[in-house]
Amino acid sequence: MARPRGCPALPARRRIAVALAAASIPLLLYACGGGDRFSQRICPRVQILEYADRLTEFAQGSGRDLTDVVLNGRLVNFDGECNVEDDRVELDLAVEFVLERGPANRGREGRFAYFVAIPEFHPAERGKRVFPVEMKFESGANRVRYRDEISIAIPVTGQRGASDFNVFLGFQLSRDQLRFNRSGG
Repeated sequence: MARPRGCPALPARRRIAVALAAASIPLLLYACGGGDRFSQRICPRVQILEYADRLTEFAQGSGRDLTDVVLNGRLVNFDGECNVEDDRVELDLAVEFVLERGPANRGREGRFAYFVAIPEFHPAERGKRVFPVEMKFESGANRVRYRDEISIAIPVTGQRGASDFNVFLGFQLSRDQLRFNRSGG
């Protein structure tokens, strides 16, 4: 590469030092909170639990075909952020569901529950929180996108940071509903 006119050549050691200094700027920004990568380092890993991402609620009785469905639901997305405090991380989540009113739903209501679980705290109460939801389908609508916003506090110590924790989201299912999901229903 040609040197611009009027710029003296740098000794080899100085060129290496300048190159190292330039290369360290992104690392310094990363360590001091610059960019999105920092927030990923301090935030727990959040994911939707397999087989708990969907809900099929059947009407009371023995029927299990399409006409017996009261409510179908899918946990389709989540987003959020975390804020670091001295002794905890506050995780603010927005959880999105798509819900469909089934043929056996005689009203316009939908009721379901979903959970946020942190296995590292199991079996303590803070290991799993269940959030009940009651919603309504607007007149003439059999499908709705529902968004719920929640906050979870994760205590941290000097030995464990928030990024050491796993957070799972899913519908709170009965044994029969979970079995139905696992069978591919």
